[in-house]
Amino acid sequence: MIQKMAFILIGGGVLAASGFFLKWFFATEYISLGFRIAIGVVIVGVLLLLASAGWERYRAAKGKEKEFKEVKY
Repeated sequence: MIQKMAFILIGGGVLAASGFFLKWFFATEYISLGFRIAIGVVIVGVLLLLASAGWERYRAAKGKEKEFKEVKY
């Protein structure tokens, strides 16, 4: 239970820090617009890959419950 709470707190902190950084990154005028767009596309691509991998792991784990059969010795 404590580990789940720790992961939630760490995830929330990382999301908050990332949010502030991304807000600054996309709002600043010191970085060219083309570079900001390219970085945005890369971030979206990485998030899609992570979501896809997570979904596949979820689907694989969901099907594993039916595969195991109890064996008598």
